[in-house]
Amino acid sequence: MNARQLQIFSAVVEHASFSKAASALNVAQPAVSIAIKKLEEALDTVLLNRVSKTVSLTPEGKILLKHAGKILAQLDEAKLELQELKGLVKGEVSIAMPAMHAAYYFPETFNDFMQAYPELRILVREEGTREVERDLLSGKIDLGVVTIKDASQGLEIHPLVDEEMVACVAADHAFLKQGKLKMEDFLREPLVMVRAGYFLRETIDSAAERLEISPNIVFETNLMRLIKKLVMNGKGVSTCLRFVLDDEPDLQGVSFDPPIFLRLGLAWRKGHYLSAANRAFVDYILADRKVS
Repeated sequence: MNARQLQIFSAVVEHASFSKAASALNVAQPAVSIAIKKLEEALDTVLLNRVSKTVSLTPEGKILLKHAGKILAQLDEAKLELQELKGLVKGEVSIAMPAMHAAYYFPETFNDFMQAYPELRILVREEGTREVERDLLSGKIDLGVVTIKDASQGLEIHPLVDEEMVACVAADHAFLKQGKLKMEDFLREPLVMVRAGYFLRETIDSAAERLEISPNIVFETNLMRLIKKLVMNGKGVSTCLRFVLDDEPDLQGVSFDPPIFLRLGLAWRKGHYLSAANRAFVDYILADRKVS
């Protein structure tokens, strides 16, 4: 058993197909089949079910997949550490976060960091906070912005921001006369919402379940500009963090009763090796940011 076989095995599982895995790895399909066959022979067990068009894991395959991810991640970390000692790596900061925070909360930080470290490249992935947490724990990503509440104990988290979640309504909406907004009143309005996996959506879904109200979601998108435009045009109401409404005279934020706050933190997996570039970013952002 070798690392290449594990890499091919993981790709076949991810794509549920030998041909798609071969395309993703840029190798011939027979090479993928041979690698899987040799891996099964080395372990003296069947790892994949091949009886249907879609490839699936056997119980033995599920066990191997759990360890394969850890093994490959550790190999990558070892290579990175050795390369950095030799000065062979071009610096890249890789971080995942919700699009709203990348667009509204972090631009100045990114700009200032790039001025301080012009040789480093920044790669930002847009994901919901739950997706970020899952990918951090699996080793798929190195750094991420997560919701601190109920976060996994397997993550090291440093607080960044504490912000109120409000109802986003047009400037002439009747909710503005109420001062504070009951969740049940909000849920009965036409809703323009972000997709599942984001704190804003999870909060609404949980409240709807608790109150036994079926929310009327008329539009679903992660594009905040589109959400704001639809709300301005009276197509529905939405939720957002209060700072998103700065300099938006046609939109207003209404606090919920009781108020709802989102506390976010910069996170990485405990014990996970951070590259020199990622460590530089962590040190910079933690020195620069204070919890609101």
